[in-house]
Amino acid sequence: MEINTEVNETDPEYQLRQENKKLLREIRKLNKNNEMLRMANEQAAHTQAFIQRENLKQIFYNEQLLKTFPDLLIVTDYDLETVMTSDVFFEYKNGVSRDDIKNGLSVRATLHGILEDDVIDELMNNCSKVLGGESVEPYMIRRERDGKRSDARLSIRRIRRDDEIAGLTILFTDMTDVVAALERAEEADKAKSNFLANMSHEIRTPMNAIAGMTEFILRDSHDEAARDRAASIKAASRTLISIINDILDFSKIESGKLELIDDDIQTVSMLNDVRTMTEVRLENKTVSLICEMDESIPSGLFGDEIRIKQILINLLGNAVKFTSKGCITWKITSKKEDDEHCRLNMSIKDTGIGIKEEDLENIFSSFTQVDTKRNRSVEGTGLGLAISKRLVEMMGGTISVSSVYDFGTIFSFDLLLKVTDWTPLGNFENRMSETGQEAFSVDFSAPDAQVLVVDDNELNLDVTEGILQPYGIHVTRASSGPESIELFKESKFDIIFMDHMMPVMDGVEAMKRIRQMPGGKDAVIIALTANALSGADAEYRSSGFDGFLAKPVEMREMDNTLREYLPKEKIVDGAAGPKTSAEDVHVSAVPEIDEKTGLKYCMGNMDLYKKILTKYAEVTKISDLESSYAAADWEAYRIAAHSVKSTSLNIGAAKLSEHAREMEYAARDGDTELIKNRHEGFLEEYRSVINAIKESR
Repeated sequence: MEINTEVNETDPEYQLRQENKKLLREIRKLNKNNEMLRMANEQAAHTQAFIQRENLKQIFYNEQLLKTFPDLLIVTDYDLETVMTSDVFFEYKNGVSRDDIKNGLSVRATLHGILEDDVIDELMNNCSKVLGGESVEPYMIRRERDGKRSDARLSIRRIRRDDEIAGLTILFTDMTDVVAALERAEEADKAKSNFLANMSHEIRTPMNAIAGMTEFILRDSHDEAARDRAASIKAASRTLISIINDILDFSKIESGKLELIDDDIQTVSMLNDVRTMTEVRLENKTVSLICEMDESIPSGLFGDEIRIKQILINLLGNAVKFTSKGCITWKITSKKEDDEHCRLNMSIKDTGIGIKEEDLENIFSSFTQVDTKRNRSVEGTGLGLAISKRLVEMMGGTISVSSVYDFGTIFSFDLLLKVTDWTPLGNFENRMSETGQEAFSVDFSAPDAQVLVVDDNELNLDVTEGILQPYGIHVTRASSGPESIELFKESKFDIIFMDHMMPVMDGVEAMKRIRQMPGGKDAVIIALTANALSGADAEYRSSGFDGFLAKPVEMREMDNTLREYLPKEKIVDGAAGPKTSAEDVHVSAVPEIDEKTGLKYCMGNMDLYKKILTKYAEVTKISDLESSYAAADWEAYRIAAHSVKSTSLNIGAAKLSEHAREMEYAARDGDTELIKNRHEGFLEEYRSVINAIKESR
């Protein structure tokens, strides 16, 4: 039987089946799309949940940032209305809520009551500049509230959105502690400077005696051995003055205030002083000093002689410290730089312990001593080489060092100096031997001249009067500023030598008061000071003095001053009057006093020692100590104790001097308990020394 397979497409049944198949395919497609849509919806839900979690997380951290941010931060829109602030803001201002900030407050209203109006005005002006595209550097502002001060660093920055300025961030960084620390540092620096100045004065006072008494020995003594020793003392004292200034100079170098004072250089004298000081240091060592000086060095040089000596003393002293055997070779050569200048080349070579290669880069650092384990017994602050380097560079030169560990070191430097005379100096050994022991000779007198010397220290008065004695000048003494004013009212003086640092009224104030008196404007007033820093001459002149002399007073400087300021008609050329010499006498023994110590402080001058002993016993501080103690005036007590301390040491009463020092420091530090416990015993000891001196005479 044959089956008919032909499809009748017009058959309604067939068409229905075909339509069903089509519908089934569409259904499957819709189901698939629905599944994909469902999955997409699920993914969108997951994404939305993730975004929401991240937003909440970001909001949380933003809130925490604003809560914990230590400084005041204000974020504004373009119209300078607040968007948000750190929570520190609410510590400064009450009555403003976070909603107020979110809703937008003007910056001026926000900061009103927190900052002064003028500070807000400046801030608003700067905000306008920043919105306008200008840059405003961070700046400091200060706030005063209830007696308390706060300092802040104000920084303004733009906020951008799609390259458009959308607003600003205004940040107030608290700098109160930093500013306070800086102010304390500045105060400490000032205190350090004052301390150094005062210490310089204290050290220079005995140096004044050393230089003055040495000059007397050179002038009056006929003993060649004594003159040799005096010449060495004089050279060493000159050099010591420069060393004292090292500490002061370092502070000035650090602050950029050190100035070079150029003048004609006494070349032979300068080099001889340096050599003498170095040889004195080598006395207890088996080390020789070899000087190799180029004979073609120009005889006329112009520069800062004191600073050149400082450099040489520092470098030669360094060689002495670290050399125990062998020799130190000091070599100087010169080379013509141009028609007006030469370059002086100097080297100091030693056979000492040397420097490790890794330490060479730190050798010129401040307060540094290399190889400290090996050199722990060597004294020094580590300033010498640092100062030397700075000074060499200020003089247009360079300094270098080379070394072989355990075999020695070479320091080399050069200086650019102006030449005033190209004539060669010649043989240094001959020139040095000619000048080394020469005492300064006075070649004029002024017996009709009247000079007033003002100084609170009796020893300084004695020394200055002794320096003036060969000129035959009539000297009037004053021990205070007020006393000098009274003497000026009564007499006319050709020159007034005025000490700077004095109690009650210092020399500057006394000078100014004299200037206001009849005839005071024309008076010649010369400042005397132990604080002889670079530029001091100009400073004293600008304050009203006619001139300036540094302590210890050099005879040559005094001679030049007298020549310049004494009336010409009162100067008589030719040698001065007869010289005087100390008598070979002996002071009766006083158990409380070490005569050798007293003579040491008087540089062996028995006449001066006897004079100081007499004054010590006659002019005492007993009444000052008693009255200030009764009135509990501890500043006056400190001044009186200070006087007893210094004068007691001058006569050799070291024990009493030490006790006076303790009382002085107790008064200075407010330790009234110590003063009350020791006052009576201190006075009893003081009276005992005074009575012993009186009984022995």
